[in-house]
Order: sequence, then structure tokens, then C-alpha cells
Amino acid sequence: MDEALLIAINHGLNHPVVDGLLAWVSQRLTFSYPLLLALLGWSLYRAGRRGGWWFLTLGLTVGAADIGSNQLKAAFGQYRPCYTMADRLLPTGGDSSAACSATRSGMPSNHAANFIAATVFVTLTTPWRKWQIGLWLTTLLVALSRIYLGKHYPSQVLVGLELGSVAGILGAWATIRLGLADPRRRMLDLDAPDEQN
Repeated sequence: MDEALLIAINHGLNHPVVDGLLAWVSQRLTFSYPLLLALLGWSLYRAGRRGGWWFLTLGLTVGAADIGSNQLKAAFGQYRPCYTMADRLLPTGGDSSAACSATRSGMPSNHAANFIAATVFVTLTTPWRKWQIGLWLTTLLVALSRIYLGKHYPSQVLVGLELGSVAGILGAWATIRLGLADPRRRMLDLDAPDEQN
């Protein structure tokens, strides 16, 4: 079933425009890092020093999700589909097997874990509705991209999403306990009238 769903996504969505979009959202240097920098800038703009501390706890949360994913990769040792079934995958803007990660183990997906950790964290600790919606949509695109590009089986992405959700919840809980956010999802010094932004 895992393989069948992967093939359905890889074959069913195959198109040059989809190739470009889903390859881009999977890139750290040109997508993930600029997105993080934009979020840092927004948090500093909206909350000043407290926003900086809030962003630090976000970074620690995502870091914990990433480290946890890497530890599980070593424990599971389950290969990525671009190694085990490259001959059945359609090329997505290049040779699938050549584009496979140097890390052969793909269980769970770090991309999925990191993005959902950040998304859950932001959702639980801020009133920034537009950021929340944008991050949820981005997380779905990133999760889909990992399957479409043949980097992960759907089950590997699902486990990454579950792990990252737990990290996001725990990180948000710790941030609230530290007084950087409160249980109403409102950063303590953010009472600007445009709180839906």
C-alpha cells in the first residue's frame, strides 16, 4: 500500500510545473532558511526582544524534532524509495536515483518532522492567523513533495509528521511556561489591533 500510494502520487502529479514547485519547497537553502528568516523578522517586529526569545524556543523545538528524526533513522534503517524502487519512479526534473539523499535511511522524514513542529509551535503560541494558515499549507506541500520526489514513502512522512507534532506541542508548552506566550495563543506583549496578521 505504501508503494502503491507513492507511485500514484509520483505518476499522477507528474508535470514540469509540479516538479519545480515541489523541488523548491524541499530545498533548505532557497526555501526553508528564507522562510525562517522571514519569521524571525516578523517576530522581532511584532514583539521585540521577547520575539527574539520566542524565536529561539522555536529553533530549539525544530532542532529537537530534527535530532529525534535522525536518531530514529539510525534505529529503523529503512531505505528511501529512491534507493529501493528508483526504476519505478518517474523522473522529477532529473534522474531520481542520482538525486536521492546521501542518507539511505528515510524513516522518518526530517522535512515533515521539522515543518510540522514549527507549524504546531506557531499555531499554539501566537495569534498570527496568516502565518498559521501559510505554515499549515506549506507543511502539506513539503510533506507531499517528499513523497512525489521519491525521497520518502508515505509512511515515513506520516511518522515524521507525528514526531514533529509531539515536538511542536512540547516546545509550545515549554514556551508558555517560560512566559513567552500564554495559553490563549497570544504572545504576552502583542496587543496590536491587527492581531490577525
